[in-house]
Amino acid sequence: MSSKLVLMRSVSFASLIAVAAATPAFAQSNPAPTAGTIELDAITVTGEKVERDLRNTASSVSVITDKDIARANTGNATVSEILVGTPNVTYTDTVSAPIIRGQDTQGPLTGQNSFWGGTVPRATINVDGHYLSYNEFYFGATSPWDVKSIEVFRGPQTTSQGANAIAGAIIVNTKDPSFTPEAGFLTEFGSYATQRAALMLSGPIIKDQLAGRITLDYSGRDTFIDYISPNFQTRYADQDFRNLNLRAKLLWRPTELPGFEAKLTYSRNESNRPSQEAASAPFDRLKHITTTMPSFRQNSNTGILDLSYDFGNRFKVFNQTQYTDLSVSRKTGLLGNGDAYIDQRNISNELRVTYGDQSDVLSGVAGIYYAHTKTDEILYLTGQSTFDDTKRNLGVFGELSYRLTDRWTFTGSLRFQQDQIERVGRTVFAAQGVDYDKTFQAVLPKASIAYAVTPDWTVGAMINRGYNPGGVSLNLTAGRWQPFKEETLWNYELFTRASLLNNRLNVSGNLFYTDFQNAQYFIPVVLTTGVVQSYAINAEKAHAYGLEVSADYRLLDNLTLKAGAGLLRTEIDKISANTGYKGNEFAKSPGYMLSFGVSWDVTSKLNLTAQLRHTDGYYSDVANTRLYLIKPYTIADFRASYQVTDNLQVYGYVKNIFDERAPTYMQQNRGIGGTEASMTEPRMFGAGIKGTF
Repeated sequence: MSSKLVLMRSVSFASLIAVAAATPAFAQSNPAPTAGTIELDAITVTGEKVERDLRNTASSVSVITDKDIARANTGNATVSEILVGTPNVTYTDTVSAPIIRGQDTQGPLTGQNSFWGGTVPRATINVDGHYLSYNEFYFGATSPWDVKSIEVFRGPQTTSQGANAIAGAIIVNTKDPSFTPEAGFLTEFGSYATQRAALMLSGPIIKDQLAGRITLDYSGRDTFIDYISPNFQTRYADQDFRNLNLRAKLLWRPTELPGFEAKLTYSRNESNRPSQEAASAPFDRLKHITTTMPSFRQNSNTGILDLSYDFGNRFKVFNQTQYTDLSVSRKTGLLGNGDAYIDQRNISNELRVTYGDQSDVLSGVAGIYYAHTKTDEILYLTGQSTFDDTKRNLGVFGELSYRLTDRWTFTGSLRFQQDQIERVGRTVFAAQGVDYDKTFQAVLPKASIAYAVTPDWTVGAMINRGYNPGGVSLNLTAGRWQPFKEETLWNYELFTRASLLNNRLNVSGNLFYTDFQNAQYFIPVVLTTGVVQSYAINAEKAHAYGLEVSADYRLLDNLTLKAGAGLLRTEIDKISANTGYKGNEFAKSPGYMLSFGVSWDVTSKLNLTAQLRHTDGYYSDVANTRLYLIKPYTIADFRASYQVTDNLQVYGYVKNIFDERAPTYMQQNRGIGGTEASMTEPRMFGAGIKGTF
């Protein structure tokens, strides 16, 4: 079946969804809410540099609110665990970066290869204004404790977010200090020595002017993989999970300067994680015969200063300055066998001015962003390799939204992006050192048109351009450095947003087609039989298309249903560097994903929450190797909580109720001479206590 025919059928399917969503709206003639009406809470989106509600957001985005996090189905200790099950967002290991619409967000240089050429991620994870580095979002552990919302954008976000957002963006907004005293705590214990303790304190320091908030979250568990080799190295590496997150905020609103606000944030993150949780065959035994499993330990300190002023004439100005110091150590258990040390310093500043809001005829934002990142790297592998890496990012951006009529709204955005990448260093695996210095530039437009069919139902279309800078990689076989080009794409989407049944049912859907140019891949290139080189290359043409749809339904005042689905088709159309991959699917790209959840307040004190999610099969690699084909799998989770008093809750959970032990990623492990497979978490039990004051 041709791609065009499948796309036409997908468009028809999306149209049917839209018509179905519209029918109840017309039938109701938009009656005014009455007393006792059961409504879902309004959802606000902030990740596109302006605040707007979900109904007026064209981009495909899933928003997880603080209420969703509080009633998470299982004992989640990281943001990544919260996001599992989001349509067209896939995690292929308990330690990994997400795959969004078939794009691996860790970028083309993965694993050991990131030490040679540096990192070029495809998605940004932004916590309160700090863009997490590759190691922070891959091997770190962002805490969901005391988080206000998490926004997951699918599709290119380079117009609003800048470099390294071609696949999407994840925006984490933590809670600000309150001017009324409040406090909270959480303790939890579970399978595999799971432990968690969290604390929050917030309140005024100077009445109505200065408030502070401090949060602390510690979590840990043992790995569920049993390393059975008598020669397994444990002297330096630690395969267990340990995460510590500390955050402190000060919020100042001086009474003598109305409209001015200053916020100072300090956060510290300490984490330890293995490179992966993988097993050797038979995989469902969760045992591994390898002799080493490297672990990553990292510490980061971040300071953020937010300043804003509301002029009172619909103009507001915002400035955010951010600084992060990060240290990472990789331990293998054997000296000189891949131990590595990374020190990184990042500073950034963003200035933006906004005018109006989504209710105005004319509204918009303009701004400028600059970041400087300096990284020093040392790798001990058959000798010493050292690299100095510097990145400078500049973005000038603007957006204008114009309400053409009561029903039609046009929004146009434009960004000029400039990224300079410098990498200097030497390695024992290349005769010559690397001396790479290149500046990439891109003009990134975005436009959308929305039509309000009714006050509660909107349809529209969007087009935008995405971009990710290029870089350099090492051809280990030839011992030489090879640059790769920047990748770009054009993305086309149709969207619908509907709030039905007096705001009891919210439906959101995006149908997309993405056309890639010079897509980046890190793959083996076969020269002759038995002679293989591996380095980053570009596929001249590739495409992806699919659909994301979600629905939240407040069926009763004590019963809420949630459902989501993602459809995805991908294909490499032209790849001169390895013609054998033409026609292949993207790696780690399930054909479809389904999820269903329910939250039931059985009584005013007892809540039961459950989630079922199904993931279709996919290939682990771009070569579409049959041996590494992942079969479909289904995971079910359950959580029960009981409100002992207004301020005290006890809860328990079961992860993976049916103990589905399914591979999620497979690859060759040369050390064992066979295949290893990353696995779903086995069945886990846990219980905890939450309190507020």
